[in-house]
Amino acid sequence: KSFNANKKNGMQKLSSILAMYMSMSAPSSVDNKNNEKDVIMLSGYPFYMNGLDPKAIAAVADKTRVSLESILGANKLKSFNRMGSSAIDGIAGTPVCDLLVEISTWPMLTEDKEKMALAGYEYKGTSPHDAQDEWFWGGEGKPGHLGRIVLHTIPEGSEFRRDMKAFVEYVNTHPDAFRRYNDAKMEGAKIMLQSSEEDGRLIGYKIKKAEVCNQIKK
Repeated sequence: KSFNANKKNGMQKLSSILAMYMSMSAPSSVDNKNNEKDVIMLSGYPFYMNGLDPKAIAAVADKTRVSLESILGANKLKSFNRMGSSAIDGIAGTPVCDLLVEISTWPMLTEDKEKMALAGYEYKGTSPHDAQDEWFWGGEGKPGHLGRIVLHTIPEGSEFRRDMKAFVEYVNTHPDAFRRYNDAKMEGAKIMLQSSEEDGRLIGYKIKKAEVCNQIKK
């Protein structure tokens, strides 16, 4: 069920729902797979309060791997991993799938970037995450919805890959870290909901979750 955050009543109802979930312990993705009542719309983006269906997001990743092997050749892909919130089962968040790929020649060759563009992957330059991370946006469906991906391409032996893998593994195996990160994302979503500015909603959400993310990494 989607709520209109611009209407006062809808906003109050959404705020109460968010407050309820923030007071609970870590949610179970098994019990809440793609249940419409657990999804709210924030600036046109679906926010899954009880996490994504793990099988659905894994299918997006698998489809992307096959696509990249077809475009670039399997020999150029040295590793392929999910990263970020979409790699953490049960965590609240949007359904965009972040993928981390080590490639044999980095930066990616111009001819390969052209092939990526023809296949629907938009080159976005160097990402703000790491100086050795060139990213692409693509996938299927509407922006911000299930099926969309953000692809991070990195050189072999990248420390960024090491750090991102360690973060996902830590949050997946430490309930306290999971709760802290999940609560921060829910609070960030609440900020988005209450902001009167479209851009401010997304920025507020990202800033809030980034603060806790950096604390956990330390």
